[in-house]
Amino acid sequence: MTLSDEAKAYLAQTAADTEQPTVATLTARARAWFDQQYASLGTSSAMLDGQVAVDFSGQTRATLSVISDNASGQFSTDEATAATRTLQSRFNDAMSPHVVIARHNGGYASLYAAASDYLDQAGSDEKATMSWQDQKQAVLDGLAAARASFGKAPVTGNDADPVRALLDKAPTQVASGTDSSPATLAGNARVMLDAQAGSARDSGKDLVFTGGRQTGQQVDFTDFDNRTLAVVALNSDASFSAQEASAAKAELNQRARSSLVNAFGGDGIRASSMALLQHYSNMSPEERSVLGFNENYVNRIAANYRTAASIQNSLGSGSGAGLAAYL
Repeated sequence: MTLSDEAKAYLAQTAADTEQPTVATLTARARAWFDQQYASLGTSSAMLDGQVAVDFSGQTRATLSVISDNASGQFSTDEATAATRTLQSRFNDAMSPHVVIARHNGGYASLYAAASDYLDQAGSDEKATMSWQDQKQAVLDGLAAARASFGKAPVTGNDADPVRALLDKAPTQVASGTDSSPATLAGNARVMLDAQAGSARDSGKDLVFTGGRQTGQQVDFTDFDNRTLAVVALNSDASFSAQEASAAKAELNQRARSSLVNAFGGDGIRASSMALLQHYSNMSPEERSVLGFNENYVNRIAANYRTAASIQNSLGSGSGAGLAAYL
């Protein structure tokens, strides 16, 4: 069969269209894309406040690798950093299901094997970069270590290990101010507890919630504010186990006892009562509900304050005007 000149030209063009663009071509395209993004967004950097500020979703892995490697020097430090973070984010998304399975069954070797396969899907240009080579070697070392020690994630101690970076990734926390909804706080707490449970499993342990357990990794509520603890303890949407809710309530009770001891340290009944009223006023509704601090509580403290103020006033020691802010 003889092909016409038109058919030969079509096939040649098709082959050219499917051929991987060169590094120079990807660099030029990426540089033009950045410049267009800045003009469109009204910014001059790919990183703002420590966060990636451009949308890389339409960029290929090969393009991101070229920007991250920046062998041509055509990209700024922020642009290279943004591309590097996006590459890691895509790796994290691809590996997340394997992390869940590894933490469930202890098979971290399978996680590292999946990471190795993911790296192998890179193009030849990416494989030629030092970053890819360092990651590949780190993953192979991690795979060997995981096979030698079943049930926990290997501590490779290698900054180039993308699997370890994923496992150690801190959870994204939602701001837990007083204007946050209980649902938001509950979701944030769920993420934080799950992260601690995952970290425990990476060490071959369970996350435990009672101090009497001699084994396991004890839950750490340091980063939980009092209102978040109260939301967990109330467990209105059943997002938490009975152990989690009980541990959160115990932690909140302990914090409340410490605060009340400090309040009772005031100079006299009047000062202590004022401190207790201030402590009550600073509590969220969720905290008051868990701790059993209701209107009867504040009324009793207010009565004590009035009595002390009346006695002091009768002795000429001042007025009780300060109570007005809390009543």
